[in-house]
Amino acid sequence: MCNLSQIDMKTMKKISSAALLLVMVLCLAGCGKNSKKELNRMLLEMADADQTIDANDWATLEAYFDGQKANFRDFYKDGQLDVEEVKEYVNDFFGSRRPPKEIQFAVGKTALNVNFYLERSGSMVPYDASNGDGLFKAAIVKMLNNLPGDNDDHHIYVVNSEINEYPKGFQKFINDSNIFEATKGIGDASSTDFGAIFEQLLNKTGQDELSILVTDMIYSTKNMVGVNPQKVFAEAQGMTNAVFKSQVKDKGMLIVKMNSSYSGPYYPYNSTGGQSYTGRRPYYIVIVGTNQNIARLTRDANYASFCKFADMKGYENMYLFETDDVYKPYYSLLLESDVIRGRFRACHGQGDQIKDIENLEVDRNSGDLRLALAVDLGGMLIDEQYLTDVNNYKVEADDKLVIKEIRKIEQKDVTPAERKHLGKATHIFVLESEGIKHSQDVEIKLMNRLPDWVADSSSDDDTNVGGAGFANTTFGLKYLLQGIYDSYRKNGKGDPYYFELEMNFKR
Repeated sequence: MCNLSQIDMKTMKKISSAALLLVMVLCLAGCGKNSKKELNRMLLEMADADQTIDANDWATLEAYFDGQKANFRDFYKDGQLDVEEVKEYVNDFFGSRRPPKEIQFAVGKTALNVNFYLERSGSMVPYDASNGDGLFKAAIVKMLNNLPGDNDDHHIYVVNSEINEYPKGFQKFINDSNIFEATKGIGDASSTDFGAIFEQLLNKTGQDELSILVTDMIYSTKNMVGVNPQKVFAEAQGMTNAVFKSQVKDKGMLIVKMNSSYSGPYYPYNSTGGQSYTGRRPYYIVIVGTNQNIARLTRDANYASFCKFADMKGYENMYLFETDDVYKPYYSLLLESDVIRGRFRACHGQGDQIKDIENLEVDRNSGDLRLALAVDLGGMLIDEQYLTDVNNYKVEADDKLVIKEIRKIEQKDVTPAERKHLGKATHIFVLESEGIKHSQDVEIKLMNRLPDWVADSSSDDDTNVGGAGFANTTFGLKYLLQGIYDSYRKNGKGDPYYFELEMNFKR
């Protein structure tokens, strides 16, 4: 780096004023050039692998620019850092690389405001019974305590036949020893207006907000005694079709199935009174936000603790409704893995991330072609079992290409030759073909399908509280969630999928 202090006084006297001015300009230009190189290096470290600038990355950039204002005058406007100018530079920088990359910015407000909704119906109160295991209350408190930001910005609502704000505030709710006793008398606990609740979640969750609902997901209305259950299920699906309209294009909805102790009366769908039950029962955490905010939960380090739902006591499964390909994981073909069969080579000009290969030939001994694709499956609000099930993926190619296996990356995969291609990948996809006959584009999509656990968790009859499966099933769950799924699918672009991996095979 050029340093004017290194030019001694004798030399300075020999330089004309015009020449001295030229030296100063060249030195300053050199300093600016080196600062730009340092910025580019930082950007590669921050976003080359996950293609995301999160809140922590942004804070680092702000601090760097603050100390280098003289070299980044174009990034400042009226003395303030021009956010859009910086974003444009980042997009241009990664867009000009080979291959070009689209960068997501998980920045903005430090924390999202949260609207927390607690269903307080007759069949919810026994989850927090004094003789229970306490997992229900513990899970809720842990989740809420893991939210970043100021609790004064969050709101608590009690929902059943209507929606009412909890009058004592967020912190008081968390500290209450019995949350259902503290919310007693708020609304009518004999029925739950899911139409109004989901309408609120979808339409009233703002751009800088997150909505969380804790519920047993049992669709119940007044005067259900003697009603055919199939009529109840049809009504539930009709309700979701009426509520989940065009808004779902912009909103994601995560359903987390939990399990807790239950001690008290349970109210079957066609009963006028409750039946005493002590045992295990499922309940659900529903999280709604814009597609960008749902993606932000796993990209922003501030939400790292909050979104670890699988680590919560009582966790069983999760499912994410969305119409957009919300995730853009890092992926790269490997060149020297022991999985590989046959011959091929990487196309030129791609850098460390390999998406395009050429001169593909099958293996002489096995007669097939096998490729190893490293993919980052981390940081997604998708259950691990769903992520690693090859049946949930759709491969689009001219020649037959199948996913034989998805396994976690092992130490043997992290060789010196492959380390640069692995990036932040967590899994290896083993791809197999009988041969690639001509050049073609290849797409691998993780399809968004209603998982099997939904049907397994659903019951058509909840009148026998001592029956097999009662501890793990919810009355009419699959009909309610199927209605929501159909609405998401109808308002999406074809069959919904979580992400796609694009490659090109050249002969």
